[in-house]
Amino acid sequence: MNIKPLAAVVSLLAAGSVAAGEIYATDTNTVELSGWAKAVGLYVDADSAEKQEHVFTDASLSIKGTHFLNEDAKVIGSFALNTDDTSVKDKKASFGDIKLEFDHVTFGNLSLGDTGNSFGVVEKAKSGEGSNLAFVGQGGVNGQGIRYKKTVIEKLELSANYETDSDSSNESNYALSANYKADNFSAAVAFGSDGEDADSLGLAADVKFGDLKLGATYITFENATTLKANDSVELKLDVPNEGDTYAFAATYTIDTIRIYGSVQYAEGDYQGKAFEAQTAYLGLGYDVTKEFKTDFVLQNGEIEKDGVKEDGSAVKFVAKYSF
Repeated sequence: MNIKPLAAVVSLLAAGSVAAGEIYATDTNTVELSGWAKAVGLYVDADSAEKQEHVFTDASLSIKGTHFLNEDAKVIGSFALNTDDTSVKDKKASFGDIKLEFDHVTFGNLSLGDTGNSFGVVEKAKSGEGSNLAFVGQGGVNGQGIRYKKTVIEKLELSANYETDSDSSNESNYALSANYKADNFSAAVAFGSDGEDADSLGLAADVKFGDLKLGATYITFENATTLKANDSVELKLDVPNEGDTYAFAATYTIDTIRIYGSVQYAEGDYQGKAFEAQTAYLGLGYDVTKEFKTDFVLQNGEIEKDGVKEDGSAVKFVAKYSF
């Protein structure tokens, strides 16, 4: 058994011999540690709320252990400690993202626990620290369950997840997706359902032209729970409802500077009442170092339902340190 204590691992990291974040390794086991801390300054001016200024923090610490069964198979266990309450008086941490995986070169990846939703592959029109309208709240989906992923034809990843524990009382929350990933291009299709009346179908693609990246997402939904335009403008939908969302994003990188933006639009009806919602944001990011990044974002959102308009705007500054 070849054990590398922490001091030895630190020196190997400096020499580039061990993967970044690895704090312990033997011939058959590795343990990795990673995380981030974020500080956000937010100013909101919305029709539904008084002008507000917020300063809050968030953090996450992730631990991942890998046991190598042989050269083709491994078992992975991971969990995170996440900030549960960002109020000044009562900060708490809670366990989250708890997952156990079996990964095989030939048979694919099977995971149990906080597996993530397969529908997430169509979120390709989000950039930086802006808030997105295009993604719908899908009736409680995003709980714990089982997920299978397999890459076929080299660059096409298929994914399916079934959730046994979620915010919804329904027992059949599931999603299916296919995501093709080339060097400078990707395209995805996904279907998600809460097993009852809430269904979503999404299409998305992104492409890189040198330092410029473009992304687009389209989602058609039925009986969604919410649409969020920005940090203060959110539309809660009563059942029955149906509609479509469209999103476009662009990111241009110049060395350590990122210029990005997104335009998003939603339309539909709920309980016989028509609604429209739109949001746009423009962001400027500066990478002080590879680990320490800052962002400044301007965002505006508007919702019109049953002939009544509601506007909101937000200014956000974010500083994030990752390790």
